[in-house]
Amino acid sequence: MASLLDKRFFLVVGKGGVGRSTVAAALADTIARRKRRTLLYECNANDRYGDFFGRPAVGPELTRLKPELYAVNATPASALEQYGLMILRFKRVYKMVFENRLTRAFLRAIPGLDDYALLGKAWWHTTELESGRRRWDTVVFDMPASGHSLSMLRIPNSILDTVPEGPLTRDARSIRKLLTDPSQTAVILVTLAEEMPTNEARELTATLADELGIQVAQVVINQVYPERFEPGSTSAKVLDALAQAAPAAGGDQAQTDPELAALLAHSQLALGRRRLNQRYLAELAKSLPIPQCQLPYLFVPEMGPAELEHLAGILADGLRGAADD
Repeated sequence: MASLLDKRFFLVVGKGGVGRSTVAAALADTIARRKRRTLLYECNANDRYGDFFGRPAVGPELTRLKPELYAVNATPASALEQYGLMILRFKRVYKMVFENRLTRAFLRAIPGLDDYALLGKAWWHTTELESGRRRWDTVVFDMPASGHSLSMLRIPNSILDTVPEGPLTRDARSIRKLLTDPSQTAVILVTLAEEMPTNEARELTATLADELGIQVAQVVINQVYPERFEPGSTSAKVLDALAQAAPAAGGDQAQTDPELAALLAHSQLALGRRRLNQRYLAELAKSLPIPQCQLPYLFVPEMGPAELEHLAGILADGLRGAADD
């Protein structure tokens, strides 16, 4: 686990709706607890980190979440401004060039520029200096959904293939070098133990490796239902007895206690979800020979600091177990 958590740059990727932001926040919290100054980076997102850490919503300016842990929610405009200032050095010159009406219209017409600015800002934070040393030990990039992430990660290659040599290609080369260097960068793939997320996880892993030369370092399987009715257990036998005692289909439902019927339906749903998870956990283990760890489904209305701390502890243990394997 030490070698994984000592990386400079993490890309947290996965299908929409699998809990990437939750895992990214738990990962960043885990790293910050190891006394590594950590930046949790998201882009153009409906922020959830404020709620996760009991802080105000995170915006384009740096927000301190905890000791050693900060966050930023970058926008294309803020990222492009920072990149322009890096190139032009002076705010007045930047405004003359980048805030000119014709220049803004030209920039809006360049395909992929917003994504490149956002990716470039994340890379820049890995190089950012403060008092002569790196400002951040680790940057955790909570990336967009998988299709959008792939488009973003393809941009450095596209620039190197099509743009004449200059500052743009120099930075694109540096970004590509960082993305493809497993000694510095780790990709954390988040998925669910369900059919569509499992299929997309396999496809995303293959595309990252074959097309971009980026290897997935860890698979995190999120929202796994607990095993409450293990075969042969007392709880499983009680559930079987309740199911057999329930009225047959089409029978007199009035004879069934409403609370007992609701309990039975809920228990059967939980059992079905657990068996579904088990099927796809086995499928993921077979089809993705990559270290894997699981996070449980939390039955809470909202994620807050206590829930995130709980998941961060499980994630740390899961990463340690995967490293030991």
